[in-house]
Amino acid sequence: MLPSTLKPFLASLPLLISSALLLAEKGPELPEGYTLQYEQSFHSKSSIKDFMMTDPSAWGIVKSDGNAVLALQGASKYEPPHRSPLNIALIKGKIFGDFVMDVDIQQTGVKGTPIKEFMEKNPDPTKAGGYNHRDHCFFFGFEDPSHFMYIHIAKTGDNNAHNVFVVNESPRTPITDFRTVGVDWGVEEWRKIRIVRDTKKGTVALYFDDMLTPIMIADDVPFEKGFIGFGSFDDIGWVDNIKIWAPEATKTSKAFFKK
Repeated sequence: MLPSTLKPFLASLPLLISSALLLAEKGPELPEGYTLQYEQSFHSKSSIKDFMMTDPSAWGIVKSDGNAVLALQGASKYEPPHRSPLNIALIKGKIFGDFVMDVDIQQTGVKGTPIKEFMEKNPDPTKAGGYNHRDHCFFFGFEDPSHFMYIHIAKTGDNNAHNVFVVNESPRTPITDFRTVGVDWGVEEWRKIRIVRDTKKGTVALYFDDMLTPIMIADDVPFEKGFIGFGSFDDIGWVDNIKIWAPEATKTSKAFFKK
């Protein structure tokens, strides 16, 4: 027979488990004063007009299992002023300082090769060129093509991958204070990403699937305000279900990458 002191605990256990699962799914609570400033799920083909891109021909709206996504489908014809990612799509018309962003990402391949095809061709993909650096990038504080930050999420980390980088009139430089060894993008799997930027603390943190523990943190992050965007150094990928909360978003007509 169970002790009487355990009965109330066991009775409440389903609620506790449910609450814990909900918290893990939601992640950190939004700071006071934050409201939804931007949302995009790509249900309309015209949604691509929300973005300015280093090369619009590399991007498109595609459907997968009836769901529309923003797809980076190939290499952009773009020469950055300093060594940094080539494939960039920035949300037009809004500049952010502090923000919390949730987005779904599927890293779909190595360079231009779909990941399923790549894996079939390479029984040991870790020995194949480009696999360890298969990436997706998240841009923020983007003032112009010579002044911005981005988070590079890769299979394996080193000085050039799986880091928070700054481009400040020079080739990208890692400024990460904490990171994991890398991530498992999987094969044709969606991953949930959350990025939290706090300009007062000078920090940025990125969460990957587990919304309770960040996989990457950087302190002393420069460039307080700028555009937010998505892309890759030289791989392909899909973007969906973007939500950005912030205390404010500054409207702007500033634009880059004009073709």
